[in-house]
Amino acid sequence: MKKNQIWMGFEIQTSTGPILQPTRIVSWKNQQFKNTKPESPFHYKADALAGLSLIHLSQNLKNPFASPSVDYPFANQCWLALEPHNELYVRSQSRIQAIKKYYKNSNASVMTNFENSFNEVLAQSVTSNGIEFSELTSLVSTIDIFEKKMSQLLLYNFEVQFSRQTTQNLLHLHSLLFNLRALVAMDYNAYVQDPTFEAVKVDSISDYLPKCEYVTNDAILYHKFCKLADQMPDAVANELRKTFVNYSHNATCLIDSLPAGFLKSIGADDFDDTLYLAQMDWLLGTDAGLLFRVREELYGLLEGYEKIFWFDLEGREFQPAHSLSVNCLLTVQDLGTKAA
Repeated sequence: MKKNQIWMGFEIQTSTGPILQPTRIVSWKNQQFKNTKPESPFHYKADALAGLSLIHLSQNLKNPFASPSVDYPFANQCWLALEPHNELYVRSQSRIQAIKKYYKNSNASVMTNFENSFNEVLAQSVTSNGIEFSELTSLVSTIDIFEKKMSQLLLYNFEVQFSRQTTQNLLHLHSLLFNLRALVAMDYNAYVQDPTFEAVKVDSISDYLPKCEYVTNDAILYHKFCKLADQMPDAVANELRKTFVNYSHNATCLIDSLPAGFLKSIGADDFDDTLYLAQMDWLLGTDAGLLFRVREELYGLLEGYEKIFWFDLEGREFQPAHSLSVNCLLTVQDLGTKAA
């Protein structure tokens, strides 16, 4: 294989359901590369990004989901250039640090213990010729235990900070899982008769945090209530607080999670925009938000995508299971203006 090229080939094995449910990924053997020709990646590069993420998560393997003599520096250049989630993560860091400065790192040992457990499960799920999702989905309980020990939900948690290596593994893992779901969606949409009404969609924000604008409006109301709660009888304040939690859970969680000092620093005219942006920054730029997204994708693998992301598909006729084959060649030209 020439320098600055990478040819990836693997099979996504599935089980039956209203929409296919991936069970494992199996890399091509060398002979399969010899008996076929590479193809260009899809328009949105979901196939390429899934393969690149697999390469990064399994660099210790002899057959790392790509043709022999992998150009690892080029694979890293490709992933950095093509993965928008990584770019969004990097771009949000300055704003997130403005919130993080109000925290004290009081759960360092809990985070370290989670990192050890996370990396152990990840290592067990990556085999000599692929990745087993039955092993990987055990991360759900690992994340749940971590959340319980933190005594705070992952939702709108700005305090979590993992080591650079663990964060990088999470970024690659989310890239794999998100683009894996995109490939399943593309396969499903290829067979629908009316794409306008029947096609399933993949969205980087609403798949995880629906109706953020409504959450912002409810959060403003809850914040005003918090300012006035001390002036109310305790029974009335407690009842109203319970009502907010029951009917506007995400909004109350957002205000309760943000540091009081940060909330006080926001100007009145900027309050709604700042609360909306804080949701985006948490989801796309914090380690807790990254872990939250990974857990949602794992729930999809565990329970079925139709129960987590595509509710309209529940109760639909099951599709027969079949493998999805990925065969794509990435070159410098695929990176566009970012190749330099």
